[in-house]
Amino acid sequence: MAKKHPIFIELSGVSDASGDLTLKSKPLDPGDLLCIQRVSVLNNDTASCVAKVGVEVSGRQSWLESVTMTTAGLVYAPVKEPVWVLSDYQLVVVFSSAGNKKTCYAWGYGYLEEREPSRSP
Repeated sequence: MAKKHPIFIELSGVSDASGDLTLKSKPLDPGDLLCIQRVSVLNNDTASCVAKVGVEVSGRQSWLESVTMTTAGLVYAPVKEPVWVLSDYQLVVVFSSAGNKKTCYAWGYGYLEEREPSRSP
């Protein structure tokens, strides 16, 4: 039976000169499954910033939700439904138009489902 562990992911970084920033979760151990139940994003300094949330595997990104953040300093929650992240995938959050050298944040709440090794009969 798989073990479930509550998990909190905190990602942050500083945008480049174009105002873009990509944040990624750490890769999971083989066989593990991550259930992200909510993702929240924040840019303290810039209004009209766009945050996209998705998953990435082998350098390819698939977007699940996006939000235009119209008020600086307000936490937005673009993902309110569970997102399943497989062991070879990563959660990815991309901020666009964040402003030059602005710190952005993303948080994920959920649980890690840790697979137990299979036993031979």
